[in-house]
Amino acid sequence: MNLQQLQFFLVSARKGSLTRAAEELYTTQPHVSQVIRSLEGELGVALFHRTGSGITLTRQGEEIRYYAENTLKNASLIQDICQENADKTLKIAVNSSSRLAYLCEDYYLDQAGKNLSLQYTECGTEEMLRLIQDQNYDLGFLFVPTSKRSAFEHMVRRRNMEYTQILASDLVVHSGPLSPFYNKPLIRPEDLDQCSCIQMEDDFFSVDDLLSHHKAYRTGKCRIRKVIRTNSDHLMLRMLQRTSLCNVGSYWIRDDGEEEQFSISVIDGFQGMVSFGCLTLAGKKQSAEAQAFLARLKKRIYL
Repeated sequence: MNLQQLQFFLVSARKGSLTRAAEELYTTQPHVSQVIRSLEGELGVALFHRTGSGITLTRQGEEIRYYAENTLKNASLIQDICQENADKTLKIAVNSSSRLAYLCEDYYLDQAGKNLSLQYTECGTEEMLRLIQDQNYDLGFLFVPTSKRSAFEHMVRRRNMEYTQILASDLVVHSGPLSPFYNKPLIRPEDLDQCSCIQMEDDFFSVDDLLSHHKAYRTGKCRIRKVIRTNSDHLMLRMLQRTSLCNVGSYWIRDDGEEEQFSISVIDGFQGMVSFGCLTLAGKKQSAEAQAFLARLKKRIYL
């Protein structure tokens, strides 16, 4: 038996539906069902009556719910005690970004000798939501198309989290010396037709979703050739520096591009189309380390 099983059990009991529980837990209904059946197998009892209209607790399920709630509450208290007595820690989850990696490096060097333990994880949005919701990480940084921001904020509120926009950024093209877009400050959306790109694996930040607002892409007259898809920011930088491939994405940090030796070209008509922000657990008081990191980040953003 583990804490995740108890969490899935309690959410399912509260929702009265495995499907609605899956929505709150941001996973699939079959996964919730599998976890519940695994718990039932370990306990040797049925926890729910399953009907066509949903689920209800069995008599044993009602009794177990009381102890499960106390177990999760006590686990949270134990975690709080451990955090109070541990060295200072900061755990950050981010959409893949070399700029945030540089910022973490600067922050760590500034904290040298202060017993800081730093954990930095690059991941997709779904994994980031899980890490923040489970209270394993302090801060999550991600990019969300402004067209999806309202739906995204509704989703995170349902999971007891908050999304705070730090900056409304532009849709841009990152390109190296071998690209025809190199050092062009502004390009037209039509100029991207048939261009060869290296793109991060699609998440909430989807180039296709953003460009679909432009008539040429909506009608299919223009398209981007995604030659390489990757979840590796390191590969992205290498390919931009050494090939004619470009990347359509966003940016947020002052002096962006200095270290990587690529240029940034704003796509005309797509200014302010990408929201860069921070994901946190609702109502959670941020540690001094998290507040210091956020303050440092905000000093580096484009204004």
